[in-house]
Amino acid sequence: MLAVDALDQVVSDRSELAEQWAEAANWSQWRQEITRLRDLLDPPIPPQEEALFEI
Repeated sequence: MLAVDALDQVVSDRSELAEQWAEAANWSQWRQEITRLRDLLDPPIPPQEEALFEI
């Protein structure tokens, strides 16, 4: 969870690193790699399909 928190801080609006990358030509590639790393560390929960039974 610490790594996920660190990645979230790196891409936050207040991040100086994100601000510097926004000026780079390959910003979108950097952002995609950060998102990929975050998804590996904390995979998104897939949407639930229909329930198997009524509660």
